[in-house]
Amino acid sequence: MEKRKSILMIDDVSLNHAAARTVLEDTYELYEALSAEEGFKILKEVIPDLILLDFIMPGMNGMEMLKILKETPAYKDIPVIFLTADTSADVEVEGFNKGIVDYITKPFVGPVMKKRIETQIELSNYRRNLEESVARKISEMEQMYDLIAVSFAGLVESRDGVTGGHLKNTSIYFNAFIEHLKNMPKYKTELPDVIVKKACRCAPLHDVGKIAIRDSVLQKPASLSKDEFDAMKMHPVIGGELFAYLEEKIPDKDFAHIASLMAKYHHERWDGSGYPSGLKGEDIPLVARIMSIVDVYDALTSRRPYKEPYSHEKAMTMIAESSGSQFDPSLVAEFLDISNVIKECLDTKEEMIRNKQYFSLPPIEYHDGAVGE
Repeated sequence: MEKRKSILMIDDVSLNHAAARTVLEDTYELYEALSAEEGFKILKEVIPDLILLDFIMPGMNGMEMLKILKETPAYKDIPVIFLTADTSADVEVEGFNKGIVDYITKPFVGPVMKKRIETQIELSNYRRNLEESVARKISEMEQMYDLIAVSFAGLVESRDGVTGGHLKNTSIYFNAFIEHLKNMPKYKTELPDVIVKKACRCAPLHDVGKIAIRDSVLQKPASLSKDEFDAMKMHPVIGGELFAYLEEKIPDKDFAHIASLMAKYHHERWDGSGYPSGLKGEDIPLVARIMSIVDVYDALTSRRPYKEPYSHEKAMTMIAESSGSQFDPSLVAEFLDISNVIKECLDTKEEMIRNKQYFSLPPIEYHDGAVGE
């Protein structure tokens, strides 16, 4: 048997309770309070499906109680119907502006009262179900974007025999860094939670343009020649253009826009000597300035065919030395300030990658003996 819906009635007149009880108790679980204070005591134990609230009461009146209800997360979504003999337009407008869903006038007309309550409970249930459905769809879409992001990262890393694991590593450092920055007064306006979430999802995609770089360059286990480096320098352009194109095609335009900025500009330098656009200072988008620091940190602390990994301390020193030339000085200061957090990420990155369960392809073997990571 379906559980009966519950109603909390708050009215200072016992006769009103008796009248409502006659109409409602055969259909609803009815809780009764003679004052706002008693009502709040009941709310600590029971969250009803609807509240019937007397407008005029001694002590805390209905409008004052309504204000508290709507400001309290646990109670704000409970539909509230005012009970009142005052049917003036001003009172009605004020009540609706403060969040009530309906009025029931005194003395009660039983069938009308019951129908109004039934309608508002049905509307509340419908709204709740709709919100849950939308939340599920959003969650499914976010999971899809996560899968796309890590899958693209896996595809790039399956071809890149030199910097395998780089996209996953930088994502870990990026997440830790931006979570710190979003709470700083200087950055909190530019980094609301919704942007931070999308930026973290975009982080594994910053080098996606490398998928269009030829194998002889991408797979070379040694320093690149000038011509080869010029070819490699095209990957930010390719990645940026890819996501700029997707921005026109997919519903989540913020995601595509942030991914485009990060992919295209993460090799720009604070002093204007970077590539591909030679942007300088704060003309470089913030998400790209953040990525540029963690991108270099991972390169410094990772093994390459031409070098052994530097220690965390050495990498931090080198980043500090590039403050004001390669990197945004304010961001470098914040990065150094969470050195212990970044060090922990470095020490536990393999475990974090396993927990994230990134998509990855097995190493690709080439006839010339080169192996993709």
